[in-house]
Amino acid sequence: MNPLAQELLDLGWKPKRQFGQNFLFDAHFLELMVREADLRADDVVVEFGTGPGQLTERLAQQAAFVLTIDIDPQLHAFAKARLTLPNIEFLQADAIPGGDTLSPELVQRVKARLDGRRLRVVSNFPYAVGGSILLALAEGQLPAHDALGTLQDEVADRLIAGAAQEAYGPLGILIGRLATTKKIREVPPQLFWPMPQVYSALVRVEFGAKAFEGNWPGYKAFVKSVFSQRRKMMSSGLKRLGFRYEGEHAMKRPEALTPEELETVWRESKPLSG
Repeated sequence: MNPLAQELLDLGWKPKRQFGQNFLFDAHFLELMVREADLRADDVVVEFGTGPGQLTERLAQQAAFVLTIDIDPQLHAFAKARLTLPNIEFLQADAIPGGDTLSPELVQRVKARLDGRRLRVVSNFPYAVGGSILLALAEGQLPAHDALGTLQDEVADRLIAGAAQEAYGPLGILIGRLATTKKIREVPPQLFWPMPQVYSALVRVEFGAKAFEGNWPGYKAFVKSVFSQRRKMMSSGLKRLGFRYEGEHAMKRPEALTPEELETVWRESKPLSG
């Protein structure tokens, strides 16, 4: 067993499933992540999920500053006591309370550190909230240049799936409208502790290149709503949501429409009361 894992267990700490705690201890893969991140010496890095700090330490050796956040108070205290590099700031908090908005304290602290420098995200994302964090970043809740990190493989597949594929749905459609995602490689469960029952994937998401004109909260709600009835025809599904649509995609299912076609439907739909 990894010495850090054993030290945590000796302190009485136990992994908490609700926090999606599966830590990367494989030194070769951690070094691969840092190389893939290609950090500059003046970059500011945010890490979601400090864990025992094994990735945090490597990031701090490459970047100007690292702000790392963890919801678990015992892990937070453990990593803070273990790592004394002056360019690391630790925050114990829920990174995305409520599930769709980043912690205001995190946002405030990060922005105070930027001073015109590039913001990067490098993380072994907690399984429970990785997709939600990436969507919040794509929405610009932090001015991140990109994000590199590990996710459950099925979540990574959702980010890159196309129309009519099983993994196709709101998460990939919404992030894909605002950002560009690349799945770099699969990561076997043996590289994590505790070992998950699923494969993970290393992904890169690049933000800021795709502007959205119009009511983003309205479009976001629309995509989520129509995919709650993904196998119903658009016309009937929209009617249940209080809209009418009579365009060329009316008799198609949401899961069969490309992101561009879904956006067209949204822009051409009218309230039933209108």
